[in-house]
Amino acid sequence: MSGDESSDGLEDLKDLMALYGNQKEEDPKDGEIKRFMRKASQAKELNYVEVPMEKVLFGDRQRFLTNLAKSVGQKWQPSDDEEEGERNSVQQKTGDKRKAAWSDSDDEDLQVGDVKKATKHTGPLNHLRKDKSYKEYLTARFHRTLNQPKWAEKKVKKDEDDDLSSDEELLKTVGFIDRKARSSDLPQKTLNFKRVKDLNRATYSEGLVSSIQFHPSSTAALVCGENSVATIYTVDGQKNEKLHSMRFKKFPLVCSRIAPCGTKAFFGSVRRFYYAYDLLEAKESKLTMPGDIKTMHKFEVSPCGKFIIVAGKYGAIHLLTANTNELLHSFKQEGKVKDFTWSADSKRVLVCGATSNVTVLNLRQNLIEHTFMDDGCINGQCIQLAPNQRLLATGSQEGVVNIYDYENVFVSKAPQPEKRFMNLRTGISDLQFNHSSELLAMSSGEAPNAVKLAHFPSATVFSNFPSQIENVGYVTSMAFSPHSSFLAFATKGKRVPLFRLKYFKGY
Repeated sequence: MSGDESSDGLEDLKDLMALYGNQKEEDPKDGEIKRFMRKASQAKELNYVEVPMEKVLFGDRQRFLTNLAKSVGQKWQPSDDEEEGERNSVQQKTGDKRKAAWSDSDDEDLQVGDVKKATKHTGPLNHLRKDKSYKEYLTARFHRTLNQPKWAEKKVKKDEDDDLSSDEELLKTVGFIDRKARSSDLPQKTLNFKRVKDLNRATYSEGLVSSIQFHPSSTAALVCGENSVATIYTVDGQKNEKLHSMRFKKFPLVCSRIAPCGTKAFFGSVRRFYYAYDLLEAKESKLTMPGDIKTMHKFEVSPCGKFIIVAGKYGAIHLLTANTNELLHSFKQEGKVKDFTWSADSKRVLVCGATSNVTVLNLRQNLIEHTFMDDGCINGQCIQLAPNQRLLATGSQEGVVNIYDYENVFVSKAPQPEKRFMNLRTGISDLQFNHSSELLAMSSGEAPNAVKLAHFPSATVFSNFPSQIENVGYVTSMAFSPHSSFLAFATKGKRVPLFRLKYFKGY
């Protein structure tokens, strides 16, 4: 190789190196890397939201489809299905359309015959359709017991015309019924009901049942007996499981009441003291009777929950405070106190005595406001004021139940009843109205199965209740659930028969 050729090779090598160096400096990838490193160092000092990698690479779905259409020389347009999907998503956000949060295809395929099997306890299942969907079976069973809760119902605004029509229907009747509490008329002649499991079937530990009461807000009931035991049961008509039991030593429970707030219960007996029980903390308080009050064998808590009215001896009626156990005032009437009932505003107490007179006490002025004679009554037994404050029912030892217009009893000393029920021939032991004032339960503890239900405003007695095959025993007291779905009886025994009234929904 000559010197000229070697020098030419060196020059070519230098030119190649210079060209490679210039390309490296001008490579756009290096600039991108430097800019990315700069942004990364700045991002450490800022709070940022992490973006999914597919969005970084392709962008939003709409942007990606637009760019893809441009690459093939077309313009992208959303389809009808996509537009409808977007509209549905917007409606779901605004709450106009609700969809199920979860759906399982196996629920539709499962049948009753796959789950329900005949055993020695259940016997043959001929009353069930085994080819029916198990989901439908459970749904129907739930609706029969409790129906759909109010919080799950979608509110619908009522038109003014509907309100006017309901007012016109109200004027056509005697005005005894609160139309807002129901959706259709209760049948007059026959009642659709079913006897379910006994309310206290889980224990039967109360002995001779003295009183029962349903909880005002929870699906539970309080059962008390002379064995000094009070038990709270769930109310479902199937299991009626025990929730809590309270035992009071040497304190036979004669009367018990749950406060309207639902957090406290009062227990009375023939002792000189009584108990106040906190249902939330499960704590009892022993309270001595104030003044000259000897016992608390019969009492009632006011609808406002602030006062307790107590029956004393020789026609005395005592007014106590529910929170402080303070004696506010004592009234006196002729004859022994048999029963009393509060007005809805807690301003009056109507007292039924052993005579034929009914006394109205005014608690604001602490005086006897009015006295009237119960028509056809010789020895009064019980009294009850309907929740709508329109009907007043009185029961006598002769088995007669009188129904008065509550406003008319203040006009005369001897008002005439609007209706007389003479279906029971022995002394009336208890009277109870349901929450809508459509039903009146009448019972007598002196004869077996002496129970009747009356319908209002027709003032007729249901002919099929109780049925001839039902044995409810000697009924001493009764209780409706808050929405009249259940009716329970306290009898002269350890059982508490429970009935499901199918016309009323909920609890």
